[in-house]
Amino acid sequence: MAGITKRQALAKGMALGAIGVAAFASLCGAAQANTDTGAWPDRPIRLVVPFPPGGPTDGAARVYAEALARQLGQPVVIENKPGASGAVAAGQFRTAAPDGYTLMMMVTPTIMAPHFFKNVKFHPATDFASVTKIYDLPNVIAVNAQSLPKVTDLKSLFQYAKAQPATLDYTSSGAGSSGHLSMELMKSAKLHTMQHVAYKGSAPAMNDTLGGVVPVIYADMVSALPHIRSGRLKALAVGTPQRVKALDGVQTMAEQGFGGYEASSWGGLVAPRDTPRAIIDKLSATSRQLLATDEVRDRFEKIGVTAAYLNPQDTEGLIRSDYTRWGEVVRTNGLGAE
Repeated sequence: MAGITKRQALAKGMALGAIGVAAFASLCGAAQANTDTGAWPDRPIRLVVPFPPGGPTDGAARVYAEALARQLGQPVVIENKPGASGAVAAGQFRTAAPDGYTLMMMVTPTIMAPHFFKNVKFHPATDFASVTKIYDLPNVIAVNAQSLPKVTDLKSLFQYAKAQPATLDYTSSGAGSSGHLSMELMKSAKLHTMQHVAYKGSAPAMNDTLGGVVPVIYADMVSALPHIRSGRLKALAVGTPQRVKALDGVQTMAEQGFGGYEASSWGGLVAPRDTPRAIIDKLSATSRQLLATDEVRDRFEKIGVTAAYLNPQDTEGLIRSDYTRWGEVVRTNGLGAE
């Protein structure tokens, strides 16, 4: 210490200490970055499905989860949390840890839920981090083939309904579903007079349609396709802008002169809002790869959905546009909240 004053020694010690703190912080930052990106995932991932087992969202989620698990090298465990078109699950998921180990399927009915149900505690466009669109789920208007044997297309359905005022009902996958709102939009345009019979899910609605209790259904393709193929249901129109490969002979609504009333659903992946961007990007890139494989595309097609990747930005934009579009339909037609 010869030639160095006590003050100089103290200053040098403080400088070295500052360098040490900075180096330690840098190491911590690197470790944190490694936890967020390089080491992720190093344990099982939980995928929340806001609908019960057996439905279209659950079926598509299981195909996707199995493929994602293989790509990431970690199990992806499905957790079903049904209720209020997904609002129950979304409200709980909103406070999940943003670490990439809890993800959720975001689907069209859940995007609509804040417009349709009271006390919904989430906003689909701002409370979550969009990751990717996964699939498109076409909808189809169908009738019980025995109950309405002379109804062959939308025009004959609407003519029959007007001739039977207040006696012919229809159902859908649930109150606030895209099928329900599209049919109500058509009713406001005086195209039909049918009343909606609400069920809690596509399964009970389909059961009563097959039993003739409610002879008309605006259903998702997953629940309807097996019964259309068996002949128990007769498909009248698909609610997509283009025809669906699985029902190539069935015209779209626009082809039958009813453009503007299309309604189809889709499903995608969201994460808690503050999930690190590196994890979001890795999930998105991985999803893009697996959704392009023949295996996933074929398995999706067999259950009635179509693989449809979108990047995080476009997925967020789709959520925002759907939220705005269907909110306007709810308000304009006085459907209100339940």
